[in-house]
Amino acid sequence: MTASPPLEHWPLIIIGTGFAGLSLALQRMNDGQEDFIVLEQAQSPGGTWRDNRYPGCACDVPSHLYSLSCAPPWDWQRKYAEASEIEAYLAHLAHSLGARIRYRAQVRSASWQAREQLWQVELDDGSRLTCRFLVAGVGPLSEPAWPDLPGLENFTGPLLHTARWPRDRDLKGQRVGLIGTGASAIQVGPALAPEVAQLVIFQRTAPWVVARKDHPYATGTRRLLGKLPFLRRAYRAWLYLARELKGLAFLWPSLMRRIEKGVRRDLAHQVSNPQLRQKIMPRTPMGCKRILLSDTWWSTLELPHVTLETDPIQHIEAAHLVTETGARYALDALVLATGFRYQDNPMASLFKGENGLTLEDFWKAQRSAYLGMMMPSFPNFFLLTGPFSGLGHNSIVFMIECQTRWIQSALAHVAAQGKNEFKVRAQAYATFTEEMNQRSKKTLWMQGCQSWYLDPAGRNTALWPGFSLSYWWRTRHFDAKDFDYA
Repeated sequence: MTASPPLEHWPLIIIGTGFAGLSLALQRMNDGQEDFIVLEQAQSPGGTWRDNRYPGCACDVPSHLYSLSCAPPWDWQRKYAEASEIEAYLAHLAHSLGARIRYRAQVRSASWQAREQLWQVELDDGSRLTCRFLVAGVGPLSEPAWPDLPGLENFTGPLLHTARWPRDRDLKGQRVGLIGTGASAIQVGPALAPEVAQLVIFQRTAPWVVARKDHPYATGTRRLLGKLPFLRRAYRAWLYLARELKGLAFLWPSLMRRIEKGVRRDLAHQVSNPQLRQKIMPRTPMGCKRILLSDTWWSTLELPHVTLETDPIQHIEAAHLVTETGARYALDALVLATGFRYQDNPMASLFKGENGLTLEDFWKAQRSAYLGMMMPSFPNFFLLTGPFSGLGHNSIVFMIECQTRWIQSALAHVAAQGKNEFKVRAQAYATFTEEMNQRSKKTLWMQGCQSWYLDPAGRNTALWPGFSLSYWWRTRHFDAKDFDYA
């Protein structure tokens, strides 16, 4: 009989090397705490920015705001950094953690052991680890969503999902179909258009698109920002406050309606073709879905070899996409810009709390988390960027840093009390969830359109229904009365 491998124990295990996992790891290192290990399923760090490498991939948050305040400054090349630069930045941060990161360590399951008051983590290679505290920084937007199209599996050409783009894929001179007009599509479409022979874009819902106003930083600007910490901090603060003010329009829909009028005027002025203008004029309230940033989307749609098809796809026949009105498009390759599985992310099935209850089953009633981080029945377990901690108007990195500081405070409090176990009280969790539900009803996200923010019952479970400053205020201290200890 083969003996089971010995258990390896750590006080803290962090899963993932995207912004979330690295933020907590660096925070602990900066605080002189090296009692942790970071598990990464891939052979390199970066999370979303390692996996999303499609042409044109870039951030829609200014680069100086889309970075960790606790990390050394980075010489950003553009106002909106490209994916390759963000990946390099995260690799630089990961390098400073050295052997604290274990690569090719994919988590198969993580189970709470009530008697020992420990989490047991099993990896794909069969090895097992235990820890007192477990933090999942795997990200809510990590599992690609594949469209449910009859015949998709029989398409004869390559199927390329923007979230799993192969390196060095060349589509030059080919006839390419692009399904989707969301955040990834409006980046990959303009990047592919100059190279391909034909680009057919299949649109279900016209998105709201505003100017990105991207530009490279001048050499002198970069030099000043690198040499003058005060100037760099002031610039970051200005970027933050400018975006925070935009949150007013999400919380008071009447303000957004005024902005709508200006965007409609811009679209009418910039797109000369009346038929195309009619197709891309949004029908949903601005802001109830993600507002997209692009300087090239509208002009790409006007290119002679680009077709915008708004008739729904009926099925796929070998190399042809057939619409409901019978139009047939012969294609060499198909690009799927169809986003991620958020509401049903299979990540939730990996974690088992008290009595073997999986997070997936716990969330059947509603996907929620106290302050976006903790759930009853899951002691000593934290989510980073969990439900109600996303943003529609500002940088998610700000929210991540709020969470990592709160987790540090929580761990310090538990240690000071000499306790081995703590969990959020069911009543505190229920009160928080109800507050989020009520506050969300007043936001634009629940004013008449469907999006990945909403669950099947039509409730927002993704975004924080308020200013990010209010989230900072809520997480600035650990509120001990909301928890049970053992």
